[in-house]
Amino acid sequence: MNTIEIGKYIKDKRTEMHLTQKNLAHKLNISFQSVSKWETGNALPETSILLPLSDVLEVTVDQILNAGEFRKRFNKKVNIEEVTDAIKSIIRLKEILGPNNGIYKSMIRGVDNDLKVDFEAALLDIELREVLIAQSCIQLIIDGYTLIDEDIDQYFKSEKVKEKLRLYVKKYTF
Repeated sequence: MNTIEIGKYIKDKRTEMHLTQKNLAHKLNISFQSVSKWETGNALPETSILLPLSDVLEVTVDQILNAGEFRKRFNKKVNIEEVTDAIKSIIRLKEILGPNNGIYKSMIRGVDNDLKVDFEAALLDIELREVLIAQSCIQLIIDGYTLIDEDIDQYFKSEKVKEKLRLYVKKYTF
């Protein structure tokens, strides 16, 4: 563990959250000097502080201890069927709650804004739905999951989508 890199990461996250060292220390019921020691790499947070610290900084303990780097999850494989089912469940949610339900509308509006796409239209178009599934798989790959070539060939039809997925697998495989 590189205490200097961890300290820099904590400082970056703290400043992103618009917190001073004193603000962060207050939220954790510790001294601001402790925060200063972490950020200069002179000490690491006590184990009892890691979970509350991760909550305040809106990151995982793993991210703190790895200075923001994701660790490859060799045992976690992208399950494309589950990703597909999750996307399809959004359609089911609309059927159950109705298109005017506040939760459904807020979720769709958020997805539309984040992905810059008409999500409902994409869900109904088989080719666009494949792109949505691929985007979800790409995020999992970035987060450290693995995806094998055989699964790409089995679940995706578009050569362009397959190529993009392989590019991400290559980029994020160590």
